[in-house]
Amino acid sequence: MTALKRLRKPKSDKAIASSNQLLEAASTILAGRHSIDVSFTEIADASGLNAALIKYYFGSKDGLLLALVRRDATAALKQLNYLVSLDIPPDEKIRLHIAGVIKTYIKYPYLNSLIHALLGNEDEKIPHELSDFFVRPLVDAQTKILDEGVALGAFRRINPTFFYYSVIGACDHFFFGRISRKFAFGIGDVTPNVRDEYINFVCDMTLRLLRTE
Repeated sequence: MTALKRLRKPKSDKAIASSNQLLEAASTILAGRHSIDVSFTEIADASGLNAALIKYYFGSKDGLLLALVRRDATAALKQLNYLVSLDIPPDEKIRLHIAGVIKTYIKYPYLNSLIHALLGNEDEKIPHELSDFFVRPLVDAQTKILDEGVALGAFRRINPTFFYYSVIGACDHFFFGRISRKFAFGIGDVTPNVRDEYINFVCDMTLRLLRTE
């Protein structure tokens, strides 16, 4: 039985609201610090709810953090699947996808650190579950865009697994490596200008690799 399947699923509207309130409190706390360390007490105080409800609904702190990633990732994957369905050129889909990944990391600044931590969790059920609901669907959507480009003669065929690690890694490390970004390169907060410059850089680099020309 997986980490989330062991949880008590809220049945009443009040219970659903309470569990969502706890997730939002954790999200707000993590977004305001350069760490994913957060305690039951902090979440309870920020939510105005009893700390015992965290264990009741999520089983553990890792269960809550996994549920938080699921909440944020579900929204991002929904946008990506919509992008895949659009009738636009595959290179434009790649650009919009990369922009979406980078903007997601800006919207949820804790997300990349949280994903790294959960994928390295000692309880193998947690990284396995994270891979099932986030990593594999993301790779599947990327692969559809790549296959569409190959079918149209716009892209050369490449390994979709390598594409995933290259693109997500490039987007991810710019935020995960915030310490080196600040002290080695003098880039502190990611301003809209820095964001757009980096989106263009990663897009151009990726499309140079993909295009057949």
